[in-house]
Amino acid sequence: MSNNQKPAIRPEERVYAAIYNAVQEHRLAPGEKLKEVELSRIFQVSRASIRSAFQRLSHHGLLSIAPNRGASVASPTVEDCRQIFAARRTIECAIVEELAQAARPNDVAVLRRQAERQRAAFQSGDTKRGHALAIEFHTLLGQLSANRILARFLDQLLSRMPLVVLTGNGTRGPVEAAHRDHEGHLEIVEAIAAGDAAAAARILRSHLLDVEVELDRQRSRSAESMAAAFGLSAPAPRPQVFGRR
Repeated sequence: MSNNQKPAIRPEERVYAAIYNAVQEHRLAPGEKLKEVELSRIFQVSRASIRSAFQRLSHHGLLSIAPNRGASVASPTVEDCRQIFAARRTIECAIVEELAQAARPNDVAVLRRQAERQRAAFQSGDTKRGHALAIEFHTLLGQLSANRILARFLDQLLSRMPLVVLTGNGTRGPVEAAHRDHEGHLEIVEAIAAGDAAAAARILRSHLLDVEVELDRQRSRSAESMAAAFGLSAPAPRPQVFGRR
């Protein structure tokens, strides 16, 4: 192989990347079936390569594999979603506290640029890109952290967020939620820039709780709409208990 020649991408890597990206971009919905034979034909790879990609995606919580039923896009339960947010609060708060104590000026500049790109996307009406940039902001927090283990855990949790959002039946409100996202991210950046670890963690925790509450509201509205279709009342949601860690 010459120095200019890129190494060939393994078939299972290509399949993994295609399914992963489809989930992240909401092109595959929770519960959607994935058939080995069909995907083998689409990607022109062996079924063994498809199964290998499935196993890896299942390990990261993006697919569910059931005996005699095959693979399907994971459908997180409401409790799964709560646990994902609780884990994010714990991990991301530790990350921003560490960043506030050790961030370099260039790190702060990178985070500010990301928050401004998010603001510009929402202002232009490109909500899909705005939400993608919002997730990238949180990914950047992990990438800038010196703790590689925490960053890896955070990346795995963030990869499941599109499924969490779709479990809430849609995307967050395009105006008020987008504004809160942007403002919250800028406040986190300023706390990091000021070296205030306690404030950075407090703002991030509040920010994630806001996101979780909004998705819970969407689930409640969806339940009410479904009940109304049958002329019934939706059952009252159980009281929310948020772990303020």
